[in-house]
Amino acid sequence: MRTKITKALVSSAQPGPSDMTIADTTVVGFELRVRPSGTKVWAYRYRNTQGGQRRIILGRFPGLSVDEARQLAIQAAGDVSRGTDVQAKKHAARAEGDRAAKNTLRLFMTSKYDSWATTHLRSGAYQIARIHCDFIDWFDKPIADLNMWLIEGWRKRRLEVGNKPSTINRNLQRLHAVLSKAVLWKVIDRHPFAGIKPLKSDRSGRVRYLGADEETRLRNTLVAQETKRREARARFNAWKEVRGHETLPPRTEEYVSHIRPMVLIAMNTGLRRGELFNLHWKDLDLPAKWLTVAGATAKSGQTRRIPVNEEAREVFAEWRDQTARVANDAYVFPGLEGRKLTDIHKAWHTIVAGAEIVDFRFHDLRHHFASRLVQSGVDLNTVRELLGHADIAMVLRYAHLSPDSLVTAVEKVARRPDLNRPPRSTVSAEAALASTEAAA
Repeated sequence: MRTKITKALVSSAQPGPSDMTIADTTVVGFELRVRPSGTKVWAYRYRNTQGGQRRIILGRFPGLSVDEARQLAIQAAGDVSRGTDVQAKKHAARAEGDRAAKNTLRLFMTSKYDSWATTHLRSGAYQIARIHCDFIDWFDKPIADLNMWLIEGWRKRRLEVGNKPSTINRNLQRLHAVLSKAVLWKVIDRHPFAGIKPLKSDRSGRVRYLGADEETRLRNTLVAQETKRREARARFNAWKEVRGHETLPPRTEEYVSHIRPMVLIAMNTGLRRGELFNLHWKDLDLPAKWLTVAGATAKSGQTRRIPVNEEAREVFAEWRDQTARVANDAYVFPGLEGRKLTDIHKAWHTIVAGAEIVDFRFHDLRHHFASRLVQSGVDLNTVRELLGHADIAMVLRYAHLSPDSLVTAVEKVARRPDLNRPPRSTVSAEAALASTEAAA
């Protein structure tokens, strides 16, 4: 049957014992197929470039209206005229959809991203662990299904439980990096984070440094802790001597453990904890008073040289004299059996607790170093170079510590004494009073 397909015609079409086909007279190839079950299906019939007849299903009525189905048929006719086999195109799109549905975040992480991250990122294992912790509920979702509404909901829940905006931004940035690789490696076509702005947060960040009294207490506590360990060794030797046991060597060296020299070096160089852990004796040039932070161990990935002041030079020299591991390739602050040190949390917590210093992390020694520089009048760009930051934005948090910087700034806009001021009267106070009385 050939006729112009209208809504009234489609609505009134009744099923028969076999499929009934109604071909449209306005768009060649556009047709309605009425199944014996009563189902009404839109289709488009055409010939491919090899001359073979093909038919593709456009949808069902009434879910797809007459006008919508006709428009799809016109689009398909355009594809055919350009030499496209629309049925093959549809099968390819379906196969791509099936592939995308199977490509979950978990599969992408385990098959591609994890191996790349552990090879190319210095903290790859940590980053992967954090992503697992923060986004495990999304791991079995297809990557293509991640969208801004999921992300907005996740951010809302994190804010409600008290997470800081800066923490939420940092956690999302890890997932952002994963999905950027998925786009780069052609796993997905579009980044799900497109158009999403980070939450507003305090860019100045935390700047905690020691006051003069706190620094004194910290230094005294470092010495006191070592004195306690020396006294404990002496008491232990006395106990062994009374019983005729062989005694241990007395603690006569300057430093009893690595914690005191490490803290003093951090205060005088601004090195990060990881940079201290990775420091080798070959990185030091004590005669020239320089140390080098290798790019492979630096957070920025860039090698930098830091001058060593007199206190730091004395600490390094004394520490090297008393340690048995002085080979150039040895760690300056080694862990057990000369291996890399990985944690000083317990020792540091004991020190700050003994010094009665609250809310002060080991990393804050780096802020203390920077703060002392700025307070001494060192310009921010020099501070940036010493700290190893890529741009000056990270050190702007210390700008308010510069001596008299704000006072100097506002004085520049102060009114000049010779401007906007009425001329002084040349009449004496006595004459002015007399004039007032006369007027009265």
